[in-house]
Amino acid sequence: MKKRKIIVFSNGTHSAVQRDIESLETMGYAVKRIISQPHTALPLFLGNRIREFFLCLFYLPRASAVVCWFNDYHAFFPIVLSKVFFKPSLLIVGGYDAVTNQSLKYGIFYKKNLRQWMARKNYAWVKQIWVVHQSLAVGCKTALQNSGTLSGIHFFIPRLKTPVNTVPTAYDAAFWHCSTAKTPKTVLTVAHIPDQRTLKIKGIPLFLNLAKRLPDFQFTLAGIAPQLLDEREVPPNLTVLGKQSPLELKFLYSQHQYYFQGSENEGLPNVLCEAMLCKCIPMGHAVFGIPDAIGDTGLLFDNPLNLNPLVAFLVNQEKINGEAARARIIERYPVEKRQDAFEHFIHPTV
Repeated sequence: MKKRKIIVFSNGTHSAVQRDIESLETMGYAVKRIISQPHTALPLFLGNRIREFFLCLFYLPRASAVVCWFNDYHAFFPIVLSKVFFKPSLLIVGGYDAVTNQSLKYGIFYKKNLRQWMARKNYAWVKQIWVVHQSLAVGCKTALQNSGTLSGIHFFIPRLKTPVNTVPTAYDAAFWHCSTAKTPKTVLTVAHIPDQRTLKIKGIPLFLNLAKRLPDFQFTLAGIAPQLLDEREVPPNLTVLGKQSPLELKFLYSQHQYYFQGSENEGLPNVLCEAMLCKCIPMGHAVFGIPDAIGDTGLLFDNPLNLNPLVAFLVNQEKINGEAARARIIERYPVEKRQDAFEHFIHPTV
């Protein structure tokens, strides 16, 4: 029997997108992935839009459904043409597409332009919206208080009629497990950091200051180009690493005792959940999905300017382990729940 086909559009090679593709394939679907890397140069930008239009014309008539990861330019033609061909369309929101921060010039709603216009139309015309955490639908008060970040699809579009469902990302506990002995007094943070703005959004200045306060701990920052850091700001107890493969990440998570998530803006951080599955004891800024991931298995802090609670936690809690952290992620974010959500979206009567 011929497999039913799902078309997945994304604006990059994100790990969360790959996990969804693998889940859909496990469910018996044939998945066609179409990636449109973001470009600011006009010829490349227009080339992407023309390419998306014709790929939709070719693939959509034979597809069972369309899935767009993140709300941006790349989702516009898939959503518009899914209506033309009467195909169910799904828009998955990760964070950037439901927030704005004026001081950082960040977020899809930062300023009124073609990009925001398309994003609003995508939200209005798509059949269903998924957010990885409910705060991306209704907003996060802590993020507003701490960094002035406005958030929530319903805040920006209060009369939106499209259904918005909370469907968290899922994690493979069989792959993400602790594979080696923990090294005491070690703290890790991981993020894809291409520029100075992302450096601040991911809470890296706070991580650097924490490392300076605890010279007898070893800190590791992975996923950053070293030239983005001022050498004078890097303490001797901090190791800086570039982009890591999944296997390299698993080894890093397994080695480290603590994991730090200091983001100002975040949906449900993949790296945090992966680290917790590898039995890292989590510490995180209490914004968006971070508190739901950590719960009572580690430390949540409301004020990123006050390092004292973090220092006290690290100094006084060396003997606790990450068993509870792993158990929490397994319970809250299993692959099966997300697969069920996909099946009900594609076949609502199932």
